[in-house]
Amino acid sequence: MGETLSFDNPSATGTFVDDGPGDPFRTSHLPWNLEFDPAAAPTTTRVDLGEPWVVGCRVGRMSGHRRTTEIRNTPGEYVALLIVHHGTEILAQQGRTAEVRAGAAALWDGVRPVECFSAATLVKSTMFIPRALLAGAVPDLDSVFVRPIEDSATLRLLTGWLDVSMRQTDLARDAAHTAGRMAVDLLHSALARTRGDVSDSREVLLLQIKDFLDRNLGDPDLTLDTVARANAVSVRYLHMLFQGTGETAREFLRRRRLERAQHLLLGSGPELPVAEVAARSGFDSPSSFSRAYRTRFGVAPREARRRLAAVRGVRSG
Repeated sequence: MGETLSFDNPSATGTFVDDGPGDPFRTSHLPWNLEFDPAAAPTTTRVDLGEPWVVGCRVGRMSGHRRTTEIRNTPGEYVALLIVHHGTEILAQQGRTAEVRAGAAALWDGVRPVECFSAATLVKSTMFIPRALLAGAVPDLDSVFVRPIEDSATLRLLTGWLDVSMRQTDLARDAAHTAGRMAVDLLHSALARTRGDVSDSREVLLLQIKDFLDRNLGDPDLTLDTVARANAVSVRYLHMLFQGTGETAREFLRRRRLERAQHLLLGSGPELPVAEVAARSGFDSPSSFSRAYRTRFGVAPREARRRLAAVRGVRSG
């Protein structure tokens, strides 16, 4: 163990590959203080998937921590999903310790101190997710941190999905956003499987239904009856599938529509009229969209856009 690095917060977008010496985590991870074997310095690859991003990493023997300084230097609150492909990483946080072996995974909380250790070569992926994004979909989020997520069909699907996503160097903004949402859904299902909330077959069906909803968010006439018929289940069973997810099917649909609207309203793409944002997000009128948006985000859509423009103006000035 020779060198010690304090890593800055990531700011890059798109795909970043660093296979040279120096501080390879600077544009990929949250701030860490890491010691590693200088003969096997880390190499990383980062891909942005909308709000989440995923980092592939290969490193030799290492240990590190995030404490008050690193947490204070992190702009934003994140949850990190560690997936180990080769080797073993040990995580310690809040009195819990998880030994994450190849094929398994674990979550750690970016707003609390955490330590990590690997005794030999480690190949892993880490997905960083805004805490609010995951907290809205996972009940009792604090209870799942630093607990092994064992191998399952859904975890393998998630691992494969992230692997495919990381191989795409030219994902369009909307495609990257969709890929990130799907990854979060797969994580949610893997956590439910670990807790014993649902079986593998129910997980797959629930993911199929969520995918159907995501593909039809722009349809203002979309109803739960339509969703049930399209997926060959009863409305009653549709409601049962969402039990234990932290939200009903109707709440999931409303949340997804508002998240799409937020993305269209405040994203980096072309500025759309609020009425068009409402229509593309499946709201039957601009007024119903404005009410729902204000209820969720505490501000009207036009005011949210005005505030963002003011912030951008300050930064560019």
